[in-house]
Amino acid sequence: MKSLTLALLTLALGTSCSDDQDDNPNGQLRLSAKATFTSGSASKSPSAGKTINADLEVSEFLINLKEFELELDDDAFEFDDDDFEGDDDLWDDDGYLDFDDEIELEGPFELDLMAGQITFINTTLPNGKFEELEFKFDRSDDPQSELFGKSVLIRGTISQIPFEFWHDFEDEVEIDFDDPTMDIVISTGVESLVLDFDLSLLFNSISGIDLTQATDGNEDGVIEISPQDPDGNNALANEIRNRMKDLIDLLDD
Repeated sequence: MKSLTLALLTLALGTSCSDDQDDNPNGQLRLSAKATFTSGSASKSPSAGKTINADLEVSEFLINLKEFELELDDDAFEFDDDDFEGDDDLWDDDGYLDFDDEIELEGPFELDLMAGQITFINTTLPNGKFEELEFKFDRSDDPQSELFGKSVLIRGTISQIPFEFWHDFEDEVEIDFDDPTMDIVISTGVESLVLDFDLSLLFNSISGIDLTQATDGNEDGVIEISPQDPDGNNALANEIRNRMKDLIDLLDD
């Protein structure tokens, strides 16, 4: 297992391919997401969620992702678009699939990461090596959603007091595989990618963020951590936002 050390969001790759790659120019990409709690445990009350540490439990973790992009390796072979039975709008129309092309997988994708592993993209792509994966957090525009106007929402308890963190940032996360051995390879068969969000790495009093410093400033019984800052926790909200973007781990199985 090779690891590119950056740390919160884990991109785990597992591949299943057939041997007759020359007979089919296309492969399948299956993209999933889940949350894990490497240093925590299940709460005694299923409705209470997951215990991160002695002070913190998480019951809801929702994110909204706008889109995903895959960029071909500069050394990728030329590929005739006419041989691919798919959406020509995924790349330019110069007749070849090459480094000028970026495959775009449009959302939005609203994910409930406390619901177990969720597959939210399952699509046919041309065979090739991809050196960059990019995805974008964006606020939801669905008025029926709990994420309406937000890009991330986390609820739970801090020292048994209810808390809610949300943010409305619109930020891109880019994973560039400078090492060619780390490329995502689409070939005949199925390539499975799993975005694994480990909250234990984010909310860690030693190397992460200690939420016990958050306060219920307006004394309404809920610790609110957001850019609107009703409880005086705005600096903490921005710290969580930045940690979510900066701590990324890439695992290649």
